[in-house]
Amino acid sequence: MTAGSNIREDLSTAIADAVFEQVKRAVPEGLECKPTLDSRLDEIGLDSLARMSVVNYLEERFQLRFSEDALYDMETCRDLIEYLEGHVGPDGVGQRAEAPAENRLREPEAPRSREILPQDCDVTLFPECVAFQHRISDTMAAGFANPFFRVKQRVDKTTCTIDGREVVSYTVFDYLGMARQEAVIAAAKEALDRFGASAAASRLVGGNNTLLEQLDEEIAQFVGTEAATVFPSGHGTNTSVLGHLFGTEDLILYDELAHNSIAQGALLSHAKIRAFPHNDCDFLERLLADVRHNYRRVVIALDGVYSMDGDYPDLPRFIEIKRRHGAVLYVDEAHSLGTMGAHGRGICEHFGVDPGDGDIWMGTISKALGSLGGFIAGREVLVQYLKYNTPSFVFATALSPANTAAALAALKLLRDEPQCVERLRNRSRLFLELAQQAGLNTGDSRDTPIIPVILGNSLKCLKVSTALLAQGIDAQSILYPAVPDSKSRIRFFINAEHTEEQIRRTVRVLLECVNSF
Repeated sequence: MTAGSNIREDLSTAIADAVFEQVKRAVPEGLECKPTLDSRLDEIGLDSLARMSVVNYLEERFQLRFSEDALYDMETCRDLIEYLEGHVGPDGVGQRAEAPAENRLREPEAPRSREILPQDCDVTLFPECVAFQHRISDTMAAGFANPFFRVKQRVDKTTCTIDGREVVSYTVFDYLGMARQEAVIAAAKEALDRFGASAAASRLVGGNNTLLEQLDEEIAQFVGTEAATVFPSGHGTNTSVLGHLFGTEDLILYDELAHNSIAQGALLSHAKIRAFPHNDCDFLERLLADVRHNYRRVVIALDGVYSMDGDYPDLPRFIEIKRRHGAVLYVDEAHSLGTMGAHGRGICEHFGVDPGDGDIWMGTISKALGSLGGFIAGREVLVQYLKYNTPSFVFATALSPANTAAALAALKLLRDEPQCVERLRNRSRLFLELAQQAGLNTGDSRDTPIIPVILGNSLKCLKVSTALLAQGIDAQSILYPAVPDSKSRIRFFINAEHTEEQIRRTVRVLLECVNSF
């Protein structure tokens, strides 16, 4: 055997070892798995984000880039290993950049005859539905009530009524308590009398009104952009705008913890897509240096505040990166509007950044503004284009008059009484400090009203959430697959109206419940 063949054999062994080791690390905790060459990554528990984390590691380990086209073909460990063997040189280093594969004409495949099975046409037998019913049944068999879809008979600023009992609520993101402010409710009632219960058409063809026009202007002034326009749905705003603005010649890079609507919008666009490690500016910088030249438009998509972890990106650094590489910065301010910055104007105010330094600012009015819907803010020419062309704006019924008026009233309150933002910050800081002093794992949460208490076990989260409800505290468990099982948690949304007494008692009871299981 020659020295060259020995080197190649050693390299192949190193590649296989690296792949198997990283795949094992990515398998959700609690699942026994010894991956083989032909193990399908999805069947051993690796969702799209877990698979991308494996790819990101391998790229760093072997100093190469998987082509965006190749990423879609990585179904097994063998696929990963063979790709690396074909692109890593004898020195263990691969290509740092690879252009997208050219479109090639392919011979049409001969039609195949396939047996139609009952589970193909009976919706009650769809495998995904059957598997879900099993999960629900297993939860019930373990003695737990379904922790989701808890029915509330009444809602107040910090409390709600569940099964006839008043409990302190930490499950809603009405961060500033706007949804129950008298002025907000009064404005919604007045709009009902003036315009009716529905806009009854899309804004483009007949559903527009003075309230919607005013809300567009008020949002633009508040966040500091040239223009803004309101959509009837926050989730629909992300999916439709990303899906419409970008296409097959483009690349969308989004933080691995970005909201589902960003990932769905990226898929809808038919652009090449990649998730990058959470808040990892260095990784993103290296990636763009390698691949930016292969695409027409490259989008960097972030959340202003991450809804599962309560942390946020280093916005100035991301702006530097986007400038250096000629990218477009897209920021979802759903959880940062009203919570970040001295006046609640969002992550730009928090960092002292001019919104003009970014490109597309998305937000919702269903959280800190206590109403419903989403918005896009940015350059006037872009906003004008989107108003005439974005599917979820053009083809959807406009935001209802009551919701529009409520958002306007909430914005006025926020502008006139910014002390509510400071009160929210103080309450959030108190909860976080008490939880950390109690030895509870709050992850990376900081400076935001989203505080996870990570327990690292889905069953324990269910037990603690159930025990909390029995003690008069409504806090939701977040379980796999929403997060890895090792990061299962109870998530708390803090409200500016929560009292110090409510917060202190909550942390005290929470610690007792955690220690009892």
